[in-house]
Amino acid sequence: MEKFNWIKRFYEHRKEGETWISVSDTIPNEFDDYFLIHWNVGIVENFPFDDFPENNDTIEQTNKRIRIAREFGLFLNPNEDELFEQTTIERIAEKFKVDYDYNVLNKIKQTPAIKILEKPSKEDLKSMLHKLSKNESLNFFIEDIFRYPIDDKPKQEMVNVSIDEYFKWQEDFYFDYCTYLFPEDKNWCIMTSEGLPMFLCTKRETTEQIEKDINMEIFKVGYNEKLYQ
Repeated sequence: MEKFNWIKRFYEHRKEGETWISVSDTIPNEFDDYFLIHWNVGIVENFPFDDFPENNDTIEQTNKRIRIAREFGLFLNPNEDELFEQTTIERIAEKFKVDYDYNVLNKIKQTPAIKILEKPSKEDLKSMLHKLSKNESLNFFIEDIFRYPIDDKPKQEMVNVSIDEYFKWQEDFYFDYCTYLFPEDKNWCIMTSEGLPMFLCTKRETTEQIEKDINMEIFKVGYNEKLYQ
């Protein structure tokens, strides 16, 4: 379909086996601004972060990690999400005294007391898409649909996709397929890619709306900026 040609042309010129390290590896430069969308995070308040062993190399370290996790209900607890208070990457950066950017969670000690909150993240993302779409017709392109193991003849190009339909696909993909959701006027595009975060690409007139309305933390990134390096 012609409305998807801008993406298909991009992949015609992309070399097989190229690494995915920037926005420029995943989408043509047809937008004004590019944002990394960070999923919502939660924290267990009063957790003894300083006492929790960073390494797990000895029996003593392992036992202490398990003891602390048990004490705070974080050891093999299927309902542990209830223990987390939603916070922001900015507050976590302040708490652990690291620079505030999209990479904060990789800069701090890894503990079970900070985690991505999947359910509220999806709710906020859905809310944002409803505000963005304004009941417009949405187009959905799945570049690597061949990876989808269920359908013998998977459909790569879809039109008039509802936001609920989009989320049903992403639930199957774990947000890890190379996908593009955009309206007819192409003022914005939400894209996912294997091994990279979710990106929001916008035309200038949409950027102001996004920065005002979105409930999730977003980080402006350069088109050619290397991520997580």
